[in-house]
Amino acid sequence: MKNKNLILFIVLSMGLLWVYYAFTPKPTPPVPMVVQQAATEAQPTTPVEPSSAAVVPILDPSATFVFETSDLKLTWRKQDGSLVQALWKKDGTKFFPEETRDPKTGLVISPTFIGIGGVRNAAFEGDPKVDLDANRVEFQNASGEILSYKVPKQGHILDVTWRSGRGNALSLVRSLNQIPKAADGTESNPLLGMGRIFAVGEKDIEAVAWMDTLQDPWYSFLGGKRKILPLATERVGVDAGIEVGKAQTTHFFAAIWETKQVAQRDLDKNPGYHAVPDASGVLTARLYLGPKHKPELEAFAKSCTQVMDFGWFGLVAKGMFWILLSIQTIVHNWGWSIVVFSVLLRLALWPLNNKTTIQLMRMKDLEPHQKALQAKYEKFGNDMQKKAEMQKELMAFYKKNGHNPMGGCLPMLLQMPVFFALWSMLSAVFELRQAHWIFWITDLSGPDKFYVLPILLGASMVAQQMMTPATGDPAQRKMMLFLMPAMMVFFFANSPAGLCLYYLIFNLIGMAQTWWVMRNYKAQPVVI
Repeated sequence: MKNKNLILFIVLSMGLLWVYYAFTPKPTPPVPMVVQQAATEAQPTTPVEPSSAAVVPILDPSATFVFETSDLKLTWRKQDGSLVQALWKKDGTKFFPEETRDPKTGLVISPTFIGIGGVRNAAFEGDPKVDLDANRVEFQNASGEILSYKVPKQGHILDVTWRSGRGNALSLVRSLNQIPKAADGTESNPLLGMGRIFAVGEKDIEAVAWMDTLQDPWYSFLGGKRKILPLATERVGVDAGIEVGKAQTTHFFAAIWETKQVAQRDLDKNPGYHAVPDASGVLTARLYLGPKHKPELEAFAKSCTQVMDFGWFGLVAKGMFWILLSIQTIVHNWGWSIVVFSVLLRLALWPLNNKTTIQLMRMKDLEPHQKALQAKYEKFGNDMQKKAEMQKELMAFYKKNGHNPMGGCLPMLLQMPVFFALWSMLSAVFELRQAHWIFWITDLSGPDKFYVLPILLGASMVAQQMMTPATGDPAQRKMMLFLMPAMMVFFFANSPAGLCLYYLIFNLIGMAQTWWVMRNYKAQPVVI
């Protein structure tokens, strides 16, 4: 009965999740806000001498400027100097989402990313000034304000300088207030590919998911509240990197600001972070546009290695990655490194798995006597006092025979942190991104596009269960024999291929271990 309730709970939970995601309105950010300076009703027909009070021409809000180096291709919005796109030229990865339209209707599904680094209460005129010798791009306006980006000829750390005699702020990161409307007036899809907004301290990182900063009506209906951003530090940023052709579950890149003046958290309706110039009207900052790769992050700031998200079991995951990295330096292939790692981990857990199998074998020996004892109390129905007596007698029977019914569960529970730590590690490390193993497995951080590994994994689970000593209700066992593997195949279908590979090798070695233990198992006499 307990197993039936568990199965029913799992099925209903999955159904509820499907209904939630199917009918949840999907939020998208609005078209990026731009600053428009005041203009007279009748535009002058003759040039006006520049001054702090002069009317300046309003640029096309969609006008952009592109600048390239050997490593990066950067796109700014001319009007406010916001960086709306960065392209990682080594493999063509885009940092931020771009506008998408319905191919049939032409309506905007998701607008262009709102951008980072734009100025507030100011607008620039014309094209930025470019110094090719220094790789410097400068946005200027008639008020004498200058926003300068110095891009390295190689690398991905930009030096940013903002000069404003009026003390206008530089917007580092901007979030959104509410779900915008699409071109046809309906709620549009979410800004795909956005991850977290974070503030990095010296020893910790605080982050909030981008979507949690929106006022989602459905989420609010369920009682959820819009989350506020963490308090600003000297280093704030966002997850980046759009993985084309697969569901975005991990962000392998980041855009991180480091300011000499501690950034400030916005208090207006569009939460984010900004920084203001010092008393001399100057703000200097650095902007990291690169991978979540430890060497590069440490070169920027050691504390920024914390943006590498290893999940709840981060300490265990980091230790596992160190082992995997050590293996890779010898094997020189991440796929085979995972295979070797799986073998070593299974050998390390060999005593625990031995105990689990032996407990199952012993349970099979005791099962006839257990059933006889339970049959003796069946005539008392649901009498709780008699049930307690039966349980007491059953535990005494187990004790006589040196059997602990929970002994087989403990090793499995001890393996759970290992499994989840490995899951987060294989999904998060930049080294496995687009890492080739063999044949069609060209990206160990992404799913197996032909689903071969998940299917083999499911088949190995069926085979392992068939090998395992059969106990309990035969009908329930038969149902679970295929139900659980089928759920795991579905679960692993979109999981990293590296994780499927690990689990498959882990299962195959487990099957060999089960065969070996059963072959050498000697039944002990049952004490009545």
